Amino acid sequence: MTLVRRTAVTLTAAGVALGLLTAPALADAKVRDIRAQGPTYVYKDPRYAKTKTWAQVSYGKRSTTVRLQAAGLPRKAVGRTLGVHVHKNKCGRKPAAAGPHYQHPRAGRGTPVRAKEIWLDFKVRRDGTARSMARVPWRVGKGHAGSIVIHAKPTNHRTGDAGDRLVCTNVPF
Repeated sequence: MTLVRRTAVTLTAAGVALGLLTAPALADAKVRDIRAQGPTYVYKDPRYAKTKTWAQVSYGKRSTTVRLQAAGLPRKAVGRTLGVHVHKNKCGRKPAAAGPHYQHPRAGRGTPVRAKEIWLDFKVRRDGTARSMARVPWRVGKGHAGSIVIHAKPTNHRTGDAGDRLVCTNVPF
C-alpha cells in the first residue's frame, strides 16, 4: 500500500470563490458553506499521488449540495467513471478509516441506497480532471460526515459498492 498524506482545509462564508471550483448560486444555499482541499490521503495506487481535490458543501434550509473537482488523475483513469461518496468519518492512514458511506439517518426502512446516500460519481476527462455535484433534500448534521472518497469503480446502483478506496479528502461537514 502506498500512502501519501496532504491536507488543507478552510471554512469560508458563502459566496467566496475557491480556486478552480466555481458554482452557480443556489437559492437556499446561504446558511453555511464549507470548502476543503486535498486529498488528505491516497491509497493503494501510487499513480493517484498527484491527484488534487477541491470540495464545497453548501447547506440550504432543507438541503445539502456537495461539489467535487479533481485534477491530476492518472492516465489510466481517463475515460473511466469512478465512484465518489460522502463517508461518515475523517480519512486515516488505512482506507477503512473513513468508515461506511454517510446515510441519511431519517431514511425509512426499505429506502433505496441511492436515495439515502450522497454519490458524486464522475467521468475522468482526457486532461485528468473531473467534477461532479449532488444535491440531496436533507441537511447533513454538523459532524455527521467527515470525508469524500474516490473509489476505483463506478457505483453499483443496487448495492452502493464502488470498489477500492483510492483518494480520501477530509471535509468538515
